[in-house]
Amino acid sequence: MAEVFEGITVLDFSRGMPGSIATMVMSDFGAEVIKVEPPGGDPFRGWPGAIQWNRGKKSVILDLKTAGGQDKARRLSQQADVVFENFRPGATKRLGIDYETLSAGHQELVYCSLTGFGPKGPYAHYKGYEGVVAAKSGRMMMFSNLHRKEGPTYVAVQGASHSAAMALIRGAISALYVRDRTGQGQKVETSLLQTITPFDHVGWIQGQMAESKPDKYPADQYIGGGRPNPHGYLAARTKDGQWIQLANIMERLFRSMMGYLDMGHIYEDPRFKTAPAVSDENRAILEKMVLESVRKRTLDEWMDIFVNETTNVAAEAYMTAQEGMNHSQVLHNRQIRNVEDPRLGKTRQVGPVVLMRETPGNPKGPAPDAGQHTDEVLGRLNGDITRAANGSGTSLPKYPLEGITVLDLGTVINGPLGCSLLTELGARVIRIEAPDGDYHRHVIYGLPVHRTMAGTEGMCLNLKAPEGQEIMHKLAAKADILLHSMRPGAPERTGIGYEQLSEINPRLVYFYGGGYGSTGPHSLRPSMAPIPGAVCGGAMTQLGRDVLPPHDQDMTIDEIREVSRKLGRANDGSTDHNSSMVNAVGMLLGLYARERTGKAQYIESNMLGANAYANANDFFWHEGKPPRRRPDSQGYGLNALYRLYPARGGWVFLACPNENEWQALCQTIERTALLADPRFSTPEAREEHDADLAEELGRVFATREPLEWEKLLTDADVACVKAEDRGMYWFYNEDAHVRENGFITEVETQRLGKFWRYSPLVRFSHTQGKAGPGILRGEHTQTILRELGYSDDEIRDLRSGGVVDWEEP
Repeated sequence: MAEVFEGITVLDFSRGMPGSIATMVMSDFGAEVIKVEPPGGDPFRGWPGAIQWNRGKKSVILDLKTAGGQDKARRLSQQADVVFENFRPGATKRLGIDYETLSAGHQELVYCSLTGFGPKGPYAHYKGYEGVVAAKSGRMMMFSNLHRKEGPTYVAVQGASHSAAMALIRGAISALYVRDRTGQGQKVETSLLQTITPFDHVGWIQGQMAESKPDKYPADQYIGGGRPNPHGYLAARTKDGQWIQLANIMERLFRSMMGYLDMGHIYEDPRFKTAPAVSDENRAILEKMVLESVRKRTLDEWMDIFVNETTNVAAEAYMTAQEGMNHSQVLHNRQIRNVEDPRLGKTRQVGPVVLMRETPGNPKGPAPDAGQHTDEVLGRLNGDITRAANGSGTSLPKYPLEGITVLDLGTVINGPLGCSLLTELGARVIRIEAPDGDYHRHVIYGLPVHRTMAGTEGMCLNLKAPEGQEIMHKLAAKADILLHSMRPGAPERTGIGYEQLSEINPRLVYFYGGGYGSTGPHSLRPSMAPIPGAVCGGAMTQLGRDVLPPHDQDMTIDEIREVSRKLGRANDGSTDHNSSMVNAVGMLLGLYARERTGKAQYIESNMLGANAYANANDFFWHEGKPPRRRPDSQGYGLNALYRLYPARGGWVFLACPNENEWQALCQTIERTALLADPRFSTPEAREEHDADLAEELGRVFATREPLEWEKLLTDADVACVKAEDRGMYWFYNEDAHVRENGFITEVETQRLGKFWRYSPLVRFSHTQGKAGPGILRGEHTQTILRELGYSDDEIRDLRSGGVVDWEEP
């Protein structure tokens, strides 16, 4: 069976998680990936997850600091279709592997570049550790107050790296799609400072509206910090001391949950008759009642009810990533694959990023030893150059996905944000909502849609009506891609099942972005954002070390409420965003497969699998695997050399995990005595005496202001930055580096006027990205219906019959 990237050769100069995950995905789907390592091997080989993200690749040792090594790299690139690198700006030029050098005489080359902070500006040369970017950008404020301390809190799940990996894949596929049509490759660029922005889907716009239109959009304390979970999202302790995540914000799910908790009587109480929409005071009372009810049964008893007696309550146990790997639905979906490793024996690793029916992916073998394939690969240099076939003669499009139409029938964040990411690549996305609109139109003044639906066209359509299904079929006949997130059975009832639509349009790439999957023991169950957060280990990691009491420890209801609050803050909802990025990749894989094979197909993703990828530094197993590193119980960071510190008037984040960085730190802060201190003289000693080292450094950092430390240490090439302690909105709104790199773009709507939005995550050298605002409910309904041939009279009749709708500007 054909594979998406069959015949494609990738030269991977990247180090660390983001680039390696991107090229791992390409390997899984058929590309030959050649990992180029320096003498001694990639320094990130010892990091958790490297055995997973380097799988299926060939390894070549080249010394790029020598003329001979650079010449070999250049000649290898002439045989490659795609190059990946993640050096700091200017480094590739010095090493002879920059885009201009490698594309000379090879215009078909697609060159993907990842930096920490972008190609220029005052932070361009800062080391791009995820923690550094998360602190500098304000992302760490989204977990503020998790441990009831002021200021930022360390972000445990490497979301920016996950987002960057998915952005690199989207960029590579889009550039290959253009190349195969035109014969022209191009440079693809992104940065962690860009790819971290999808996690802020509302603060950026709410902050601007609170300033420009305070009467209509009043400010609140959560614009910069983490927003409390909506009512219906609640972590609860069971009778046997386990924790369960309830995730039922939709009214019908909430009512169902109340019934199974033996709490249906609440609707007779005037305080709760509109639940889950109740006042903050009554919410606290009701949540206490729920916590009391949940601790009447064990975890197994509750899950037996929620899995076997109903399909209308979203709930899951809190798990580590290792436990989540054995979740029955994860196993059913084959999202864990066995890979035999010659050094470690049997390993269990995360499976392909999406499930493709016609061009499936599969791990291609274990991670190689450093330089294992040097002789084999360099032996090709004297042979003929062979590359994947590509087109020529067609002019370059303005946007990579120009002419592609996507139908978005997703909900909340998971589906819509994924489709919005395709608008940034130039696709036309038609957003299909129910007549009363998506969930996000009814919360936070409807502002979230300016991220989740940015750049799309909007149509409100009643798919329960035959006339609505007829309209849907006319749209599908002309579309290239369709995404939905309905539970199994619902697509067929509403006329959008795969067989129904593929008969109408055999070239339609059909993508199901669900919660659990289309088949299996949990497939009919609802899933909301906290569900994969609980199952895949992210929330438990974010919570930190030694926070959960032992199972057999008695707890008062007030103690349970406090731990519940912490778990709720730790399980912040980023899983929706993580899933959306995978959905966007899956749709592009389907599009590119259609381009190469001539066939469309059914493709599937689910939130559990997507968030396994976001936790890829722990979502794997082998005998003797070390446990995942968790933050300390106060959320400062992983250890003394990778954590937040209070400074004079603010906070700094320090990242110096390597020995040379540790030595540079001590010399720069004039504490060379620490180098000779036997407690800190070796990595092992520093780990054993981590608390002592944190205390020593804490006293040092308290003596100066954050920006003083940032200047002093980054000048010495030690990663230390002022940690933004207000939130992402303020950083992106005020920082000159953001504007110098063009990381925000001005847009305009009739209702809100002019405002900025985050710019497209991926940039191209020969084609453009596209940035649009959000849309009103059904804003383009009439225009789209006219395109389909409906008259104004017919449109009015459809609206009066409840088939279509729109809101007035």
